[in-house]
Amino acid sequence: MTLEVVFLGSGGCIRVPSFNCTCRVCEEARKNKTHERTRASIALHGKETTIIDASPDLPAQLEREKIRKIDNIFITHWHFDHVWGLAELVEPAFTSRWARPDVYLPEGSMPFFEKAMGYMSGSVVLHPVNPGDMIETIDASYEVVKTNHTADSVGYIVRSVKSMAYLLDSYIPPHETVEKLSDVDIIVLGPTIDRLVLLEGEERWLHFSLDEAVDFWNQLGAGECILSHMSCHSYIKGNIVAGLTANERAKYEREHDGITFAYDGMRIQL
Repeated sequence: MTLEVVFLGSGGCIRVPSFNCTCRVCEEARKNKTHERTRASIALHGKETTIIDASPDLPAQLEREKIRKIDNIFITHWHFDHVWGLAELVEPAFTSRWARPDVYLPEGSMPFFEKAMGYMSGSVVLHPVNPGDMIETIDASYEVVKTNHTADSVGYIVRSVKSMAYLLDSYIPPHETVEKLSDVDIIVLGPTIDRLVLLEGEERWLHFSLDEAVDFWNQLGAGECILSHMSCHSYIKGNIVAGLTANERAKYEREHDGITFAYDGMRIQL
């Protein structure tokens, strides 16, 4: 049985349009709702519903997709745009009498959960995970791999009929992760910013730019590449400026075989 993967959100830590931003990309999204991007997460539908990351936009995303129950939640790292939707699950879990969902969280992030969301401990079943762990659900297996973003950040290789590596909000992963990626069917990477130009001596962000993500995918020789966690901005010498418009993104897709830009509500089969 195949899994249906739904991109609940495809944006970075800052939504598009961004509050108080009048760049051409944000103004375009205000005029055309199809260009809006909420913060990144995905749902995998089979016999169960599993999500990877729980953004602050999760309630609206679940409502849009008519998802009424969540069975498993995999978290990549403890940043606001990846976890804060967890707090929204207490009430629906109580009022709808859900079985407590299983939440898989990097072990190093457990203290943050206990401090910020300890009140949820009775509403979820919490599982600490580390790179190398394998988790079996009814529909798929999930291998935990290390990413290069925070000390505790991870990604997941999902294996069903096809395999998919979900490695968002990161830069080039460690060698032991790279070794596992060459035979995946689909790799999801996060070009958080469209273009990165640093001042001399400025510390680089631990995020891919668009060209860096595509170059990394080309070096892997993996299957299809889907790009998500996009702010639709560039970072040029200390300033956030407009990135690619929707038309420029479509042109980039046409010029790069195997590359797809995710959008909110996009579906693929796994």
